[in-house]
Amino acid sequence: MTATTDPSARLTAVLPTVDHADGCYLFDTDGRDYLDASSGVLNVNIGHRHPAVRAAIHDQLDRVAFVHRTQFANGPAAELTAHLLEIAPSGTAAVEYSNSGSEANECALRLAFAYHDRRGNEGRTAILSEEPSYHGMTAGALSITGMPSKRDRSLRPLIGATDRILVRPRPGNTRATRGDWAEAILRVGAHRIAAIVVEPLGGASSGAAPISRDTLQWLRRETHDEDIVLIGDEVMSGFGRTGDWWAADDAGIAADITTSGKGVTGGYTSLAVSLISERIVDGIGEPLGPIALGHTMSANPLACAAAGAVLGVLTDDDLPGAARRRGADLEEILARIVARNPALFAAHTGRGLMRGLHLVADAPAGTHRRLVGAALAAGLVLCPAGISATTQAILVAPPLTVGPDDLTVLAERFETAVRAIG
Repeated sequence: MTATTDPSARLTAVLPTVDHADGCYLFDTDGRDYLDASSGVLNVNIGHRHPAVRAAIHDQLDRVAFVHRTQFANGPAAELTAHLLEIAPSGTAAVEYSNSGSEANECALRLAFAYHDRRGNEGRTAILSEEPSYHGMTAGALSITGMPSKRDRSLRPLIGATDRILVRPRPGNTRATRGDWAEAILRVGAHRIAAIVVEPLGGASSGAAPISRDTLQWLRRETHDEDIVLIGDEVMSGFGRTGDWWAADDAGIAADITTSGKGVTGGYTSLAVSLISERIVDGIGEPLGPIALGHTMSANPLACAAAGAVLGVLTDDDLPGAARRRGADLEEILARIVARNPALFAAHTGRGLMRGLHLVADAPAGTHRRLVGAALAAGLVLCPAGISATTQAILVAPPLTVGPDDLTVLAERFETAVRAIG
């Protein structure tokens, strides 16, 4: 009989085993501590074991953990929706719930197609997105993802639609410019385009590289004038991480549909949202629920109670403002790291507490992952980023509750990791 090996077992065998966490730190079973400088994967936005969230989860568990949305309404979902509409991008009229950022983007695509169908525009089937980008691992989200490593050739039967067009920046640019987008729209034909999907601040694919304000503002005007649905993927960048509630706030625009997840529950449970503008709601002209994704766990009371507590902390403690202030301190730290290590780092990008360190173009392939491994050994958790050997980067994104002393530890352990890889 042929023995089989569990791939996850091979992976976890080389990783420390977490025992507990508190605030910005994780502790393994050997008693070593790790500063969580990536907030998990940019979802643990208010730190670990926050007392307000723990209390809300325990209280809800003592009441009811689950009801299906077709059988009962539930108070935590109603309260969460009301709070979300208070902080959502301008013009938001409805909230649809799902369980992950991938699903939130699937929901947005379905709503975009429904919007055009109800308006008699069945010929609008093209979706434009960008390379680099990452929009999720479900079939629809993956079909618009501009990250070659995620689009394995074995998945072509699943995601190989010919009307998903990736807009690539010109050589030397990390993000597509206004000219790149205009050229793609002209080539495809605005009358064929259902939606344009864009990350106002890039995530794991681009190392927190921002799209320019001018480009984002032009896309907002162009999509409005051509009746194209603009979808803003803020799964990573939403809920205060950039120093504003939404990364698109920096350009003064609001997408027709804004998707987000991760930070909405702070990593305490699974929940994601699609925030839908009045334009889309009115254009569809019927209840959105049957069109959007309707998973069993969507808007369950326990997840909504956790998210409500997280939003309460974000609002009451003004954590978007804290991200702005601490982000300025982190920017100075990263600028010093780049200046001290010019043979390794070319630049740093990002806003607030969502930052990226970009390696030099001729760094050996895999250097970013070696650095992440060295950082873990030094007690610092980071995320690798980039879509190729020439776009290697490191995401640095501690919780929005990070303090000055924590940032000092971050700087010291990062330098230790840099020295370790030579």
